[in-house]
Amino acid sequence: MIRPDIATPRKTHPRGQAIAEFALLLPMILGLVGAGIDFSRGFAASMTLESAARNAAEAAAFDATTLDEARGIARSVLCTEAQQLPGFVPGSGGDVATCTNPTLSVTYVRDEAAPGANQRYPLVTVTVAATIDFALAVPWPFIPHNTWTLGSTQSFEILQGR
Repeated sequence: MIRPDIATPRKTHPRGQAIAEFALLLPMILGLVGAGIDFSRGFAASMTLESAARNAAEAAAFDATTLDEARGIARSVLCTEAQQLPGFVPGSGGDVATCTNPTLSVTYVRDEAAPGANQRYPLVTVTVAATIDFALAVPWPFIPHNTWTLGSTQSFEILQGR
């Protein structure tokens, strides 16, 4: 005959074990969630910066006749489109169109001897290189100053006046 107290297994309460496992896994789970948030924010900011640099190069190539004009137009377009990015710093007096971060460099080439171009319709090439110090949401110990430097270089070429 089987004794009923031996045949049935004892009921144990694994609550303490579950709490210990949860305490061990929680930092890893939070780290993965934080990395996912920062990666997605960084990817979206990179796409925004790339689009803003492309639009700045196009606007400068379409309207500018000198390097200084190209710089002014490109800065205005870039700063206006990038003003929602983390790390954006407006210019003096809070002027968005003269921001200091993102930074940009502009090259302007006007070629009247290119195929299809002439004095009246020169081939204009504008290249805009933009970088921004992107502020991270999670303070990662292995990333200095908790910033990533995002960058984009875009060119646009047009026969002006056509």
